[in-house]
Amino acid sequence: MRGVAFVSAAFVTTLAGLARAEPPPAPSGLDLSSGVARTQAPTEGTYVHGFGELMLGKGLRLNNPFRLATPAGDEPDGLSFTAYYLDLGVGAAFGPPAGLQHGAEVSLSIATDGIAQQVMSLSYVALYPLTSRALLRGRAGLPIIFEPDANIGLELAAGGAYLFTGGLGLSAELVGSLFYGAATDEKSSTSFPILSLEIGVWFDHEVLP
Repeated sequence: MRGVAFVSAAFVTTLAGLARAEPPPAPSGLDLSSGVARTQAPTEGTYVHGFGELMLGKGLRLNNPFRLATPAGDEPDGLSFTAYYLDLGVGAAFGPPAGLQHGAEVSLSIATDGIAQQVMSLSYVALYPLTSRALLRGRAGLPIIFEPDANIGLELAAGGAYLFTGGLGLSAELVGSLFYGAATDEKSSTSFPILSLEIGVWFDHEVLP
């Protein structure tokens, strides 16, 4: 019995030594903890946030000095609506995936009724993600009118987008534009402030480092 006990003790001691000598297993990289798994965005490299949009808009002219007076004798200056227009834009922004991103956008607006008109805008864009689905957007640009009369103005815009999937969502934007025109009999210079609302589809594409 003493011999059996001695052999058993030696066997257990040997197994314990082997267990201590074996290196710990390498981590598999799998997160087996409870909860929803989340992919961590890389901290180095260039993050690119590409986007596109197709919007339908309509504007309100806050002043129109060239508007004809009505038979009732109304003044020519006053409020008037622009034609409906389609706006197609593409752009990209760079910065931290969960922080403020800076970039640029080019867009083309085409009137859908009334007098033919095309406007191209070159804009600086800032994007700020609120959640994984929602983001805010600010924009400052130069709208260039091709026809009916060539002109260039200034515009500021603010809006946002909500994504239903990883790359498709709904977008809305409020745009304030200012154009200068020719003189009239009453004024040496004229200005055309326009406030527009655009609603449409947002296309989103993120490129991680």
